[in-house]
Amino acid sequence: MGSERYVATLTPGDLFRDWLVSLYDGRLRDPACRVKVSLIRPASHTVCRYTSEEGDLDVVVKFFAEPTGRNREYDPARAMKREYRMLKMAQKAQVPVAGPVAVNRTFNCALVTTYVPGTPLGTHIKNRSSLSSRLSAVAGVMRRLHARSSSSYEKTREFSTFHDVLDQVGLPDDDRDRFNRLLGEWWRSGDLDRRRGCMIHRDATPANYLFTEDGVTAIDFESAWTRAHPVHDLGILCAEMKNLFRKRYGDPGAAEPYVGHFLREYAGSTDEFEAITTAFPFFMAEGYLRTARLKVDDGDRRWLIREAERCLKRR
Repeated sequence: MGSERYVATLTPGDLFRDWLVSLYDGRLRDPACRVKVSLIRPASHTVCRYTSEEGDLDVVVKFFAEPTGRNREYDPARAMKREYRMLKMAQKAQVPVAGPVAVNRTFNCALVTTYVPGTPLGTHIKNRSSLSSRLSAVAGVMRRLHARSSSSYEKTREFSTFHDVLDQVGLPDDDRDRFNRLLGEWWRSGDLDRRRGCMIHRDATPANYLFTEDGVTAIDFESAWTRAHPVHDLGILCAEMKNLFRKRYGDPGAAEPYVGHFLREYAGSTDEFEAITTAFPFFMAEGYLRTARLKVDDGDRRWLIREAERCLKRR
């Protein structure tokens, strides 16, 4: 969860506050409670935490009709319902997630989820506190999501998404042509072919895995997909982890033992580990480029693009 900043206190008679309280009808000690509002940043939409004085109401609300990022070309009501549905699917697969509570189109397309009082994986990467065991826990959550949500597989969409990310990076023509050729080689190689797909988080960044007293919880399923390649999530997470090591310790190579540990913990067998590592460089390259499209300095951007190209050549 990101940083919080207090912005207001809602009292009985406020329509949104009253609706939130109604969701917990009969379960709040004081239905006439005041509700504190805190803004959470960073986020791609307006996201707020709502907490009652007694603490028995504690939820996070994402307002899909209030984008704060670059993407504003979408249907907020559809996006709201989609994330709610994806969270329900993950719950059904017994994946620990921020529990979906309700949606309401009237209030700027609000999605209400339970608040998770955890520390993000990124914090533990930065200080290496019990990092191996924490990566094992995340690998277990990912594997459960992927294994219990079997579906058809759409290889074409995986490649289309990679090209979309490249569009957002905005490479010079010569560089883009080079990436296009590499992607063509990956397509023809069959290394991403598989019979079955699964549900993936798709935004499997260290910020979206929170450690609590009960273990690890996955949050923010706005980008989640079905019919996807399971290694997609692994590549995104590991690219982010190597970049964090580079920025924190000046040595992305120091992350390699942790990357290997994470992949082995996810795989569970030698044969599966080998199958994972065949597709892994493709999705790790996508992970680097996802970061390169953001507002980063020129040096960071060059390193990310160079590493992405190196991954695509490592076959």
